[in-house]
Amino acid sequence: MAQTAAEAPSAASKGSSGMARPISAKQKEALHQITALVDPQGRHGARRVLAAMIWLGLDPEDLDGSKDQKIEVSSKVPDAEKARRIKEERVEVWEGLKKARLIELERRLQFMSEQDVRRCLRVKLGEGIRMVTDDDLPPVTALEGMGDFEELQARAFQKIKDEQQRKAALLASGFLMEKKRLDEADAKIAALEQRLKDYKKAQEDAIVARKKESVKAQEKRQQGIQKAARDRAKWEDETYNNLMNRITQARATRAKSYSKEGMSNALELGQQRRQKCFDQALERENALLESIEAASRTAEERLQIRRQEIEDDCRRKAEESQARFQERQVKIYAQTQDWVEKKLDDHAKFKAHYKSRIQAGKDFMKTRSKSAGEITKKAHEKWRSNYNKVLAAQTQNNSNLLARQEAARVRAEETMALKLKCANDVHSFKEVKYKTWGELQRRRMEEIQKAREAQTQALVIKIAEGQAKARARDEGAMEVKNRRQRIGADTLALNDRAKEGFIKIKSEPDERRIVKVMSDLGFVMPKLPDEGEDEEEKKAF
Repeated sequence: MAQTAAEAPSAASKGSSGMARPISAKQKEALHQITALVDPQGRHGARRVLAAMIWLGLDPEDLDGSKDQKIEVSSKVPDAEKARRIKEERVEVWEGLKKARLIELERRLQFMSEQDVRRCLRVKLGEGIRMVTDDDLPPVTALEGMGDFEELQARAFQKIKDEQQRKAALLASGFLMEKKRLDEADAKIAALEQRLKDYKKAQEDAIVARKKESVKAQEKRQQGIQKAARDRAKWEDETYNNLMNRITQARATRAKSYSKEGMSNALELGQQRRQKCFDQALERENALLESIEAASRTAEERLQIRRQEIEDDCRRKAEESQARFQERQVKIYAQTQDWVEKKLDDHAKFKAHYKSRIQAGKDFMKTRSKSAGEITKKAHEKWRSNYNKVLAAQTQNNSNLLARQEAARVRAEETMALKLKCANDVHSFKEVKYKTWGELQRRRMEEIQKAREAQTQALVIKIAEGQAKARARDEGAMEVKNRRQRIGADTLALNDRAKEGFIKIKSEPDERRIVKVMSDLGFVMPKLPDEGEDEEEKKAF
């Protein structure tokens, strides 16, 4: 919960909420007033308000107005009214500075974390930047992020212990699983030997059956070979008989073809065929000649008719072309005649128009020359009068300027004895420049310097906290490493004792003695799940 305005911090203490120096009763009262102004709802508390003030480089008296209760103006100011205005202006400046600081304080409160508050309260405002001491740092467990580290470290230790317990249980259950596996292996070996015997017997029976089938197949192959030999002999006999028949027939045909009577008959038949072919060729040639001559005569007649038609057409086209040429010449002559006449008429009109416009221009120039002189004279008179007016105004302005300069010189000589600066006396000037605005600048610069020192000091403390966290983490990591080494050594020793116990267990068929050995090792004899439970779990998955 946030502190209320009444819960202001008092003396310095070692811890996360202690301050670097005590606060007087007057400052505590001022802090209560400031807290009531910037935190009327009590959401932040006086402790956070004080830390924000230190962050901004402000003291309680910088905000309660106690420094500005007595505002005095030098009695050397000649004008009492001016002294009153200077005092009012100074009061207004101090009030504005106070309001601006309160606004900055309210904004800073929105961004102050608890860690920033603790660091700022360890800053000695106005004393510069100092070395960080052990009192400035809270316990390592209170640093930001260290709670998670300790929890992580505890989880790591617990994980190591669980790992040791798991390994021990694994060793014990491993023995039981090994025993179960050996029993199952013996049963499987016996079953395998029985299966091998059955297989060997079945294999011998199969070999005997295959031998019988092989004998039957051999007899069947011999029968097939004998049948194939008989078929081959039969085919060879048939082939030989057919060949001898063809040879005998060929000899008879050859004797008949090459006899004298046969050859004479063949020659006579060939001569008759050749004569018949020659006669047919003569008939075709005569018919072809007649058709060629008839086609030639017909083509000559058509060519003669075509030549006559072309000559008539050319003569007709020449006559028509000559007629069109003569007609075109007549049209061109007529158009040229019209164009020449039109050009002559246009030229005559142009000459008449040109002559008339020349005469009109001469008449216009004569008329204008009469009034141009009067217009020029009037314009020159107007310019002269305007020039005289401008010259007179410039002369008057110069005279007025000289008069003002002279009056200023006289006024400067008169006010020099009064020691005035910028139309103001030097005492009023000093009061305004040095004691009002100069003091404002000095306070602001002092405030900025304190704020920078406080923020730098808080940053130095933050860096020191980070280094402390790093050292604590390194020490914790080293402790974890040492514990792991010790646990590893214990685990190795436990493994050696477990191996020795397992050797004894393997040589002991009595389960009660096995349980005694497990209890001597510090292990609980695990139980293997039943086969029914394993099947149900497999079905569930």
